[in-house]
Amino acid sequence: MGHDRYDAVVVGAGPAGSAAAMSMAQNNLSVALIERGEQPGSKNMFGGSLSRKPTAEAIPEFWKEAPLERAIVNEELWLMDKTSAVKVGFTGLEFNKSPYNKFSVIRSKFDPWFADQAVKAGAQLMTSTLVEELVYEKTGLLNKKVAGVELDSGEIIHADVVLLAEGASAALTQEAGLREEIKPSSLFLYVKEELGLPAEKIESRFNLEPGEGANIGMLGYPGSGIIGKGGIWTNQESISVVVGGYLNQIINKGVSPYQLLSRFKEHSLISRLLAGAEPIAYKAHTIPKGGYNEIPQLYGDGVLVAGDAAMMVTGRRGADLAILTGLYAAEVIAQARAAQDYSAEILKGYEKRIMNSFFMENIKEHKDRKEYYQNYSDSDFLLTKAANDAAYRFFKVGLQSKKDKMKTIRKDLFNMQPTDKLVSDLYHGLKNWGDF
Repeated sequence: MGHDRYDAVVVGAGPAGSAAAMSMAQNNLSVALIERGEQPGSKNMFGGSLSRKPTAEAIPEFWKEAPLERAIVNEELWLMDKTSAVKVGFTGLEFNKSPYNKFSVIRSKFDPWFADQAVKAGAQLMTSTLVEELVYEKTGLLNKKVAGVELDSGEIIHADVVLLAEGASAALTQEAGLREEIKPSSLFLYVKEELGLPAEKIESRFNLEPGEGANIGMLGYPGSGIIGKGGIWTNQESISVVVGGYLNQIINKGVSPYQLLSRFKEHSLISRLLAGAEPIAYKAHTIPKGGYNEIPQLYGDGVLVAGDAAMMVTGRRGADLAILTGLYAAEVIAQARAAQDYSAEILKGYEKRIMNSFFMENIKEHKDRKEYYQNYSDSDFLLTKAANDAAYRFFKVGLQSKKDKMKTIRKDLFNMQPTDKLVSDLYHGLKNWGDF
């Protein structure tokens, strides 16, 4: 398995861990990259898109060799009711040209490739390896620092610093005292099915040319009585279908994730996009939704936290932010190695980088989202229903003047609920959908 001492141990070979391991290896640090799955990406899934610019910070022009699916040129948001959808979207054909904007990606293909870039740089990858707990050493009468990890085999791997890129459950981050136990209300449970479909059918149904891709995010109907959302991503020869909601609501309302997915796929607007598609894979995955107010302490003596474990998610952006946090962590660890000082005092430079980043501005902007959903739990449903009812009336040809038609629409809208709640729902809904 390799030797038992490294400059750095990275727990988790997702985007954050692989980016950090690769960068540190390039800076001549000895690095162990530990993954509990049979291979990187085997236990991971996400909606399906990866942004080009942040990923290129790790590997310039990665799109020339990485196993990507399609260049995304079309993005839409559907506000869905039982038989209809109000659609907002944009198609930009320039996004299918180098250097591109974002790509659809399947993690079970992309993650092994990304981890292999770390291996090529000199990192030691250990798969099917579970880290049971952190190992500490005393640094004084009362103080201690993280000094490595203990594996489920009982083997101890010593290191000057440990980077926790372990995902949303963040058990080791909790063990290190950097966060409290994560609550179900701070986690989103997604279920995903990958469905095989020939490329020409995908292109025909989504109005795409070869190599072009589409993302569709959906609100309203997909939640099935819980606060949630759904989505469709086009791959080369498959479609990724994702639906999910807050874990506490799924538990409290006794919703089966598989039933949630089945109901979503049966919607008449979804089923026609999936007709004839054959199931390839089914996965479930949790992502952090606690937001700014629940970001853990990002550093300690001999330890840093990156990616989902650090709550670095904003809207649909997670994987690319994980890569950036991994790179920031690697920079600070390289500096600590140069100073031969892995104390919290040195490693706190990582938190400074995170807090000054562009994405932290986005995370801060939506720091009250969790409270919004607690206070306005029915707003997504009400607003999508209102939008669809109004659209049905607007587009239905009748014997009313346009003026009278708009009066009727307004009347129906304000009859749905008290005016002050309607205005408040609309304001908070638009604010919180802005980062969908």
